[in-house]
Amino acid sequence: MRMETELLNKSQLKHLFEQAIKVWEKVPFRVQGTDEFFDYLTAYGCRVDGEKVYFPKTVINKVLAQIAEYKNKYTAQDKTRKEEWSATALEMYTHGQALHICDLETNKLRPCLEADLAAWCRAVDRFGDVERRHPTFIPQDAPLGSQDVHAFATIILNSRHLHRVSVYSAKMLPFFIEISKIVKGSLEEVKKDQVFAAKCWVNSPFMITRENIEIAMEARRRLGAPVIFDQMPVAAGASPVTVAGSLVQNTAESLAVTAMSIAIDGMAIDGSIHKIIGTNAMIDMRDICQRQAGPDLFLHKMAAAQMHVYLFGGNPPAPGSGGASITARTVSLPGIGGSSVTAQTVSPQSLYEKAMFASFDFAVGGRSLGIGCLAASDVGSPVQLMLDYEMGLFFRHMLRDVSTDDEHIGLETILEMAPRGAYCMETEHTARFFREESFFPAFVDQRAPLAWAQNPTDMIDKARQRARDWFATAENQCPLSENQRRQIQALVTEADRVVQENIK
Repeated sequence: MRMETELLNKSQLKHLFEQAIKVWEKVPFRVQGTDEFFDYLTAYGCRVDGEKVYFPKTVINKVLAQIAEYKNKYTAQDKTRKEEWSATALEMYTHGQALHICDLETNKLRPCLEADLAAWCRAVDRFGDVERRHPTFIPQDAPLGSQDVHAFATIILNSRHLHRVSVYSAKMLPFFIEISKIVKGSLEEVKKDQVFAAKCWVNSPFMITRENIEIAMEARRRLGAPVIFDQMPVAAGASPVTVAGSLVQNTAESLAVTAMSIAIDGMAIDGSIHKIIGTNAMIDMRDICQRQAGPDLFLHKMAAAQMHVYLFGGNPPAPGSGGASITARTVSLPGIGGSSVTAQTVSPQSLYEKAMFASFDFAVGGRSLGIGCLAASDVGSPVQLMLDYEMGLFFRHMLRDVSTDDEHIGLETILEMAPRGAYCMETEHTARFFREESFFPAFVDQRAPLAWAQNPTDMIDKARQRARDWFATAENQCPLSENQRRQIQALVTEADRVVQENIK
């Protein structure tokens, strides 16, 4: 099931793209780069003046020509790719990098601890069909400078396998590599599958700090991986509040980042490329805080996805259907499909927001759902995890393929039963297929009113009891030996020592 959508037509996209080119030509990037970083840009044709990087017309034309080549190469494949992508089964994943947890018992916020992350790892593994795209919790009882290492180590010591954590400090990158080597056995295996994220984050508008440059370039030297850039523009703060203005600025910034990416590593014609990044959050003008959900933000994300297709080709946009990584052929932007809600605690609002945005996202082609986070991924919640998982099961059931073979039709059953009246409950056909065809929620109460009145229930209370039992009995599925575990603990201790020495 899919609803075709179009926010902007080709004429509008062309006009906005032309305006973005003017911004790209006139606004320099402020980069606190290393000599090596600047040498790559200069060799490509960029003009570096102190911390300012300019993109002459010759550079702009080279980048646009390579983008056009990319689009032309894959245009013939887009129709079949669209069909395959639309049929993808719904995937659920946990996400977020929260500093707080919505306490299971009190439903109030408190700082999250390593013990919370460890319990979360075991609980998520227990589902068996839920992936992880971020750690969910950054433990606040760990030293400030090594919290990322603590999160990475806690995950592997309490999970079936490594999961993604972002490197926040260049000094911590070696510890991520060494922990990964213990798990994977060698540096070569780490290079083949770099689980942790060592990105070069852009501070919109048009700024990159030295720390981000050092992390990305050091990862490139040690692991041979290309420099991966990313952005998280905030409308009404770091970009204009209007859809059109924000799209123009974000497109210009994304194209400039594309130029820097090509200058350093070339354009990965058959792999991942830098995408057109849309508005990631908006400033709520009543409370002056950022949020990552809402119909206004949805329009920003749809516009960016359409601009990406306009420039690179690929599938029609489906905001929310994917994670942070993207290829030009599959356009999906995170944060719309119920993955982020603004509610701070588990409440009717958290359920309302999740269901509302997930529904529209799936209608336009999204096929993944982030579960367990509140407050724009700044809060993790065991109870919300349970509720969201059931919501994912609801959508999986709704979006599944429907069988039309003779067995499912049951023609003989219809011919035998229909003349007698409504006796389907008695048939073998119903007994055979009711588990396959019916949806059985654990928390949503579907009883008749008088039956419910005799024993009233609340779905949030039921989810809290499930979370209480689920987290208490989830087993640690970490496959590492005691020796490997001790080595990882030793690395974490060493990371803390490096942080303390740096403070002194």
